[in-house]
Amino acid sequence: MTLPSQSPRSHSPISSGARNAQGMRSLFIAVAAIGLGGAAAGWFLTHKSESPEVKSETAAAITDPLNADEATTATTADTNTIVVNATAADINAAIGGPAITSGANTATTTPTAPLGTAAATTVTTAQSAVTGAAAAGIAGTPGTPATTPAATLGNASQRIQQANAMIASDPIRARVELTRLLDSNALSATERTQAYVGINTLATALFFSPNIVPGDISSQSYVVKKGDSFARITSREKLAIDWRFIQRINQIASEKALRADMRLKLAHGPFDGEVIKADYRFNIYAGTGSERVMVASFPCGVGTNDSTPVGTFKVRTGSKLIDPEWSNPRTGEKFKSNDPKNPIGERWIGLQGTTPETVKFTGYGIHGTVEPQSIGKQMSMGCVRLGDAEVQVVYELIGESSTIVIR
Repeated sequence: MTLPSQSPRSHSPISSGARNAQGMRSLFIAVAAIGLGGAAAGWFLTHKSESPEVKSETAAAITDPLNADEATTATTADTNTIVVNATAADINAAIGGPAITSGANTATTTPTAPLGTAAATTVTTAQSAVTGAAAAGIAGTPGTPATTPAATLGNASQRIQQANAMIASDPIRARVELTRLLDSNALSATERTQAYVGINTLATALFFSPNIVPGDISSQSYVVKKGDSFARITSREKLAIDWRFIQRINQIASEKALRADMRLKLAHGPFDGEVIKADYRFNIYAGTGSERVMVASFPCGVGTNDSTPVGTFKVRTGSKLIDPEWSNPRTGEKFKSNDPKNPIGERWIGLQGTTPETVKFTGYGIHGTVEPQSIGKQMSMGCVRLGDAEVQVVYELIGESSTIVIR
């Protein structure tokens, strides 16, 4: 049997009537094509973007990577959606996560100390979250760097506004730009506050969320194996963080909920810390060199009379403690574990200087506080203070392979 598509072609001559009909069809197609072309041209002229142009102060050939048109471009790609909300309650809820009930120590977080406010934004582009997109291993590649340094186009305030406008459309690039701006040390106090708000808006979606966004250098997707625990996963994958952070970002209340073939988001460290005394901020960084990005920023307190030492430090071996005992070096008063009056709160991270200038400083550390009003002030004996929720996160991220810079 021969299919229609396999039938032999006819070589009989085409009649005059058939030729006339064929000519009419060709004429009709040509006229229709001209009409459609004119309609398309008219639509283009009347529907071009009305977004304001970002005027460059340099050569016209340079393309601003933070162009406002790019920041507002929408796509209809089939992607997941992240709701980015930087209100104080929601940021702290993201930091706090669920109550952690597995293991010998129980850590229940309480939202405290607002980190900034911003309007809710919806991420609906091709760079939206991809949960568990791959098996074990680093997911994606580092975010694409800006084609020009952040400081070369527009003034600082304009660039912060442009970067914050990109949070919905390109969160990876927005984080790079805000990091560069904050690292430039060329911002006013008000501008730095605005940039920190942007960083923490991004932190809610990129860092403290169980979602993985392509290009996020700190995110790793992992498939749970039979017999896995959070501690075992953290050790096997060499994450250089405390296992509790994996439980936190995946919003799993108990280790008993782990099941084989479950997909988790892992945070791949090490992470470094930087204390900006003038800003009263403790900033967390992922990556090094040109790939370094600020993943979160917390308010902190420092020493009275500018007594917190500056320089480069590391975590003193064996000095990371949960709910420690403490003796006041000035009065000798002792506080036992679980004492709600213990001035250093429920976490202690001892610091050790790594340079000739800082090696002499001993007894300093990062800890919690029972005086939340001291955050943002100089009230400690020289240590760095954090709120209850924030110090738990810092404890989970900063380890013996981390570098802590105080300036």
